[in-house]
Amino acid sequence: MKTKLLGAIASVALFGAVFPADAATYTYTTIAVPGSNYTLAEGINDAGQVVGLYENNGGLPFAFSYSKGNYTPLNFPAGYVANLSAQININKGSQITGGYANSNSGSKGFLYSGGNYTTINPPGSSTVYPTGINASGQIVGQYVNSSTQTDSGFLYSRGNYTSLNVPGALQTGAYNINKFGQIVGWYNVSGGPQTGFLYSAGTYTTINPPGSALYSDVRSINDNGQMVGSFHLSSGSVQSFLFSQGIYTIIDFPGAIITVANSINNRGQIVGYYETSVAEYGFVYSDGEYTTIDPPGGIGVDATQINESGQIVGYYQGSNGTE
Repeated sequence: MKTKLLGAIASVALFGAVFPADAATYTYTTIAVPGSNYTLAEGINDAGQVVGLYENNGGLPFAFSYSKGNYTPLNFPAGYVANLSAQININKGSQITGGYANSNSGSKGFLYSGGNYTTINPPGSSTVYPTGINASGQIVGQYVNSSTQTDSGFLYSRGNYTSLNVPGALQTGAYNINKFGQIVGWYNVSGGPQTGFLYSAGTYTTINPPGSALYSDVRSINDNGQMVGSFHLSSGSVQSFLFSQGIYTIIDFPGAIITVANSINNRGQIVGYYETSVAEYGFVYSDGEYTTIDPPGGIGVDATQINESGQIVGYYQGSNGTE
């Protein structure tokens, strides 16, 4: 039995959902930080530790970790609150990365490891958005250049920063990094569409599936070098893709007008969300089969990450309009 862990505003509850016989059977665990206005579960490691964001009853955003039924708030340095634009992630060593901000220094990234915070602040940056961390503690993301106000990607590794800028690009952003240091993300050129890329061994490779019109990106890469992302068709619909060993496989949930893949694990299982004319749902794509993620009482479901055990985290909007 696989587990889905989803953030929502609710009392902590455990409940089950059984899919048709040809699909997987799941249990759902609702994750809601006690006393919060909303909770967003965003990252999960292979031990099942979950990290995410919540808004306290004073209306301020903070981060938390969740493990085996216990919530632990991340106690930021005094005066800091969470940056909601930076995704919270956790690796197998329980190192956590995300973004925080205060009124004096603006929005910066952070690494939380062994009870200590390290601020992630690439030289020349004004705003920093970490997006991924691998098993070695290498962090990727993007930052706004304080002089040009354009975006650049970055790699933070053992205290050193490397700027990531696709040659000829106006802007570059990094989303994810695997254990071999391969990095994926997006770039655009002046007057041109947004396009996905792979950065490996010092070389940039464009990743752009056939049929892509207005944009594409690559959001996740596993340790086998398999990549997933999404792209915009000229018709206006959005599809996703798996790129593996030089071959593109289209990920398009049946009947959906939008399908967005967020994460892939080393087993090749993919999670994300899709939209129909009626609602938004999460999904799992595994061995050519789609399974809908639709927790009872939830709407607007987004599955954000999947670990090696097939545990999935994400969030949904409750029937009362809260998340």
